[in-house]
Amino acid sequence: MAALTLKFLGELAIVRGGERLELPPSRKTRALLAYLALTGRSFRREHLCELLWEVPDDPRGSLRWSLSKLRRLVDDDRCERIVADRLAVRFDAADVAMDVLELADLALHRLDKAPVEELEAAASTYCGTPLEGLELPAFHDYSVWHMGERERAIGHQIRLLTALLERLAAEPQRAVPHARTLVRLAPYDEQARAALIRLLVALGRPDDAEQQYTLGSRLLKEAGATPTGVLFRAWRGAAGQAAPPPAGGSARLSSSPPVDAPPAALDGILIGRDMELTRLRALIAESFAQRRCRAVLVRGEPGIGKSRLLDAAAALAREAGAAVLEAAAHEAESIRPFALFVDALRKLEPKAAAALFTAPDAGSSSRDRLFERLGELVAARAAENPVVLKFDDLQWSDESSAAALHYLVRTSADLPVLALLASRGDELRDNTPVMRALRDLRHAGSLDEIELEALGEDAVRSIIGARAPRADADRLCKQCGGNPLLAIELARAEAAGESGESLREVLQERLARFDADGGEVLRWAAVLAPRVDAASLARLTGLDWNAIGEALETAARHSMLLPAERGLKFSHDLIARCIYEGLSPARRRTMHRRVAELLEQDSVLDPERAADLAHHAAQSGDPALAARAMVSAGRLCLRFFANDEALALANRGLQWVEQLTGAAERVCVTLELREIMHTAAPVADWETAAREYAALAEQALDLGALSHARRGYFMASYVHWMHGHFTGAREEILQSERVARSGNDEEHIVGISEAARCLAMLERDLAHADAMLMEAQALAQRKGVTHDAIPAALGMLRFQENKLDEAAELFKEARTLARARGNRLNEFQAIEYLAMIELERGRPEAARAHCKSLVELGDKLRDGSERPFAYALDALCHYALTDDSASLEAAVQDLRAADAKHRLAYTLTRAALLDVERGRPEAAVARAGEALRLAETLDRPTEILLAHAALALARKALADKTGYAMHVAALKSLERAPVAQWARARVAAIAVEAAGAAETAVAAEAG
Repeated sequence: MAALTLKFLGELAIVRGGERLELPPSRKTRALLAYLALTGRSFRREHLCELLWEVPDDPRGSLRWSLSKLRRLVDDDRCERIVADRLAVRFDAADVAMDVLELADLALHRLDKAPVEELEAAASTYCGTPLEGLELPAFHDYSVWHMGERERAIGHQIRLLTALLERLAAEPQRAVPHARTLVRLAPYDEQARAALIRLLVALGRPDDAEQQYTLGSRLLKEAGATPTGVLFRAWRGAAGQAAPPPAGGSARLSSSPPVDAPPAALDGILIGRDMELTRLRALIAESFAQRRCRAVLVRGEPGIGKSRLLDAAAALAREAGAAVLEAAAHEAESIRPFALFVDALRKLEPKAAAALFTAPDAGSSSRDRLFERLGELVAARAAENPVVLKFDDLQWSDESSAAALHYLVRTSADLPVLALLASRGDELRDNTPVMRALRDLRHAGSLDEIELEALGEDAVRSIIGARAPRADADRLCKQCGGNPLLAIELARAEAAGESGESLREVLQERLARFDADGGEVLRWAAVLAPRVDAASLARLTGLDWNAIGEALETAARHSMLLPAERGLKFSHDLIARCIYEGLSPARRRTMHRRVAELLEQDSVLDPERAADLAHHAAQSGDPALAARAMVSAGRLCLRFFANDEALALANRGLQWVEQLTGAAERVCVTLELREIMHTAAPVADWETAAREYAALAEQALDLGALSHARRGYFMASYVHWMHGHFTGAREEILQSERVARSGNDEEHIVGISEAARCLAMLERDLAHADAMLMEAQALAQRKGVTHDAIPAALGMLRFQENKLDEAAELFKEARTLARARGNRLNEFQAIEYLAMIELERGRPEAARAHCKSLVELGDKLRDGSERPFAYALDALCHYALTDDSASLEAAVQDLRAADAKHRLAYTLTRAALLDVERGRPEAAVARAGEALRLAETLDRPTEILLAHAALALARKALADKTGYAMHVAALKSLERAPVAQWARARVAAIAVEAAGAAETAVAAEAG
């Protein structure tokens, strides 16, 4: 007999000497064990870190922690099974039994020879879903391995059951349970379901056979398969008589008395947690009385009562006059930016939530600025009454919410603010952002922690007695192990005449007693969780509203579903999980795909729906759908300035792209994902990025994907422009224009207008740019199309022509259109030009009003040159108004660090001209000299002209006649250069003065 047994069919189990060991709660740790044990190979530590810990700041530390937990379980005095050194890790499987391997051996080598009794025993032993509970959809490489292992094991289960049914063909009573298991594993296999229907007909159970026929037909429709008629023929039976059409289903339980809802009085009582509640009461009083911000983390296993304890503490806080902001994180929404704060504010402060989150164009959705606004909001409320942040299931929190929570606790140190938090034990270790935030709060002395242990026997008896006074309390106390949720459900089960001994058994038995329609409604509800609404259920199931409503009412009567803010929710996520786990993996994928396809059809997605789309698509197993979903969700995150989340989604999307077989789809989706990454963060190696964008554009062009080809060339051009490589920018944008002319009308309009804008920014081919814009305007007017590139490019050309009023109006239009499209970079550019126009008009006060918007927007954007330039422009205006250059010096230094050469040259030149006016010629020479070097490197004629003008004025003030003459000569040499008219007008006075001085000198010589 093996010294150690690992069970991977069903929930993971580790058994030593007949004793089932307690598993580490961390799903990644359990996944690591499965990966090492089933692969049987040695892996580099770096590989394991990349496989399961892509995000953490200390992946090697996380790996070490997980290995230490596994060693305690699988190692013993005789054998070290986790074999690791500094470089590699492997699992020694000697003397270890694994059910997956035993099943494979039987299915592949011994089916024909094994007696039927052995096959029946194996079918019962090996019937669980392979690797159940070990899914990690956010980790692509692991998920691919997990899916492959699961499919392989399910294939072996199907081989075993098929062989067993052949052996039991003459014994339908004995065969039916195995036929049901086979149908669960292969829900879309007509032959398997037909076999079950025939067995039910043979046993004289026509109602059951009809239900299977109805369900099978519905599932084939769900999967988009064409029925072959085999189900109908099996249902008609051997007599060949036509069966009646399926009757409309009802959601009522077939034979169970209704279970009364728990007494209302009991819901207001917290049983068995007096000590913990006393401690929380003291922390609440201390925080409010001393005006001191604290965070309290309640940890414990699922169902142990964390949520009830937080509810009780929140009730105490409300009695003390506190405002409570409450929300719960959900596993399916871990990518939704600021999910906890959005949900919490929407309940208590809907107007504040709308201003901060649901209206990004209001200018308040910046990450850093949003933190400040949240802090201001909490501080304002705390000035009137204490504030409590009550966040449940923190282990599933998104990164933005974790960072915001840390910010609020840290910056509210002297306020009566209390954060009540709950999480599932060691599952926190799988959420690095939350771990990081809690660690910092712990080090700062701002975090108290409460570990919830199992309830005592007296408390459990009280709970059982309240739910089922006649229940066998002694037996149920032993079964529930001090877990109140399990105690409640077991008591309800006994009152209803159910016999399950675990939460899963109870719920699966309860679900089986619903009729076909009612059971389907609850299964779809479990897939949709955490938010369940009748409209979605109707779209997904195809059932009428009466059937859906009755199913939901019955589930609510049995305390499985509860009313929620928008629709319904399961009374505990474990209930949804147990129903969900009753679905076969194949059925789950199909259901997730159906949900994702419906979400993808929605014309407008908010961040919640985008998070749902990404979740369901990733679970669907459809790489094309998943990759497209990451594009949609990533774009939504960009609209809400959640750049980190957008970047993470795009990276996940690229992993799905690797599985696409169609060349056109692979190239197009890759370009869309690269565009998201390009917008979310500056590229590390711009030259490589530009080559990659251009190469993808070439591939798209070869495949006839003109829209994506244009997009790729435009991205390549933009990267060249951002890094001062204007020749490359011009080449790529003109190629983009050529491609656009071959596309449809909208592509034509967008392509030539973007090309014109790029040429205007480059001060190249301005006549060509003007002609392209005339063409774009005419076509856009005929087709009723608008795009921000048209007014932006026209504004640049009018600015070049010194038509400042007209240019300003055009940039205002460009700004509005860019905001409507959610293109924040183009919006920034329009505001940037509005500020620069006011500076050229000599109106620094008006320019600074635009700079305020520019700074707010720059704070929200990726870490490029936009933010430092926004601050530089603002500092330039401040210098013009106050003669204080301190902030300007700091801003210029940030621009240097950002390597924004063209924006740095602009800032230095204008500052140098101000220096001359303020009588600081030495400072002007230094600034203008640097600006001139940059402008000449970039070949920017306008900036070269202005730099020489500033230097001429400064040299004159320093009585440097030689230097003055040199720069005046340089100005004269630029007379035919493509320089902006406003700049030429600005230096005209210098040229006139220089000519006058030269005439005076000649006259003096002649005299």
